[in-house]
Amino acid sequence: MTLEQTITDELIHEFSKTIEMFGISPSDARLFTILYLNQQPMTLDEMSQVTGKSKTSVNTGIRNLFDLNLVKQVWKKGVRKNLYTADEDLYQRFMQAYLNKWMGHINLQKQTITQIREKANKRSQGDLIEDRIKRMLKFHSLIEETFKEMHNQTKKRI
Repeated sequence: MTLEQTITDELIHEFSKTIEMFGISPSDARLFTILYLNQQPMTLDEMSQVTGKSKTSVNTGIRNLFDLNLVKQVWKKGVRKNLYTADEDLYQRFMQAYLNKWMGHINLQKQTITQIREKANKRSQGDLIEDRIKRMLKFHSLIEETFKEMHNQTKKRI
């Protein structure tokens, strides 16, 4: 293995760890990193060869990344196979995906807590836990406000 290949492998490994922080599997993070660093569209066959994974495994990873809007399919004249590339606006894409995930989770939790509140009120136990529920909802609202502010700041960076 050449020095250049060793350094490239180290870069892929380290950058993949950062991508994993966004809740992406190690395998998908590695695949994304390879596409991102390659700077050229790649076929499933090429990705399979570089990663050492089966074409089926690579295809599943690409679909996962595509669903997160982190990769896109591109066409090149004269090339019959599907080509994929990483989105160049890396910061924007990851922050949007991460914030959307968290905001969705916060909204779901607030709905669930509200449903619990309604159950408690029906059973005349509402007064016993109302203060706790208010504190939980306040906590979730504060998180939601923070993520909305981060979302707005992310949009301004474009």
